[in-house]
This record gives sequence, structure tokens and C-alpha cells, in this order.
Amino acid sequence: MKHLKLSLTDKNYYLLQRIAQADDRRLNDLIYLIFSTGLSYYFCERSICISKNDDEYTEEEIKQKALNDKLLLDNRKFHFQSDKEQKDQGYKYVDTTYDNYDRDNNFIEQLSDEFKNNALNEIKQDYKEIEENIIKENTLKQDTEYCLVNGTNEKSIVNGNTWNDSEVKNND
Repeated sequence: MKHLKLSLTDKNYYLLQRIAQADDRRLNDLIYLIFSTGLSYYFCERSICISKNDDEYTEEEIKQKALNDKLLLDNRKFHFQSDKEQKDQGYKYVDTTYDNYDRDNNFIEQLSDEFKNNALNEIKQDYKEIEENIIKENTLKQDTEYCLVNGTNEKSIVNGNTWNDSEVKNND
């Protein structure tokens, strides 16, 4: 996995941190979401096109490219045929680029969604861990006494301790 580095002034960093806190997010999650949204907005009216690398074609696309090449090689007049004649022989266009020209297949939107989903999946995983670990620890038990308010250095609910930590133990 690769990492991007973003250089910020201390003030900018702390402002972003406070924005994340005000939005009930961790800073890292906010950065993912801002990046994904910004990517989408930046290229919403700006065209981009990049060539696919050989390893980015699906198995189906590789087979279709081979068939298309064979059709072109075997029939010198292939380009003079109608679309229907070409398709009847098995020709299908294989896109060799990633672009954002087609709204139904906009790779920028797909990439942006992928970034956002990665961030949201990470958040969901963290919540699941919290739910499994912390919430189970911090559940009231029947017939148990808890310290709600106590001195500043004592364990109590008011001081931010869990129910388990605030349980009153009889030392009789």
C-alpha cells in the first residue's frame, strides 16, 4: 500500500483537526472523504484520459482484444464492413483507456467512490471493534452497586470511568 504525504502548517493541521472533531470524525477519515469528494468535483467539468496498463485489462477484455486482432489480421477489408457485419464475426470494442467522458463509466467517480468506501469501511470496522470490546465492558450488571460521583481522583461515572471501573467493591 502506498501513502500520500500532505505538508501543512501547524495552524492548518490544527484547524483541520478541529473541523474533523466538530464533524464527529477522526482527522484521517475526514481527509479520505475530502480527497474523494475533491477528486470528483475537480474532474466534474474537466476531461481526463489515461491509457490502461497491460495488467489492468480483465480476462474477458484480453480474450476480446486477441479476437479483434485476429479479425483485423485475417480480413484486410474489416474496417469497410458495417458495424453489424463486424459484430456478427464476434468483434466488440475494448476500451484501452480510463476516462471521465462517459457518465455511466466514469473512472474518476468510481475512484472517488472507492476512496470514500475504503474510509467508510474502516470506520465501520472500528465501530465494530468498539462495539465488541468497549460496549461489552461498559454494560451495567444486575444487582451491582456503582459509584456515580466521587472525588476527582476516584473512579466514578462522572469522572469518565466505565461502569466496570466504577463498580463498588465490598472489602468486608
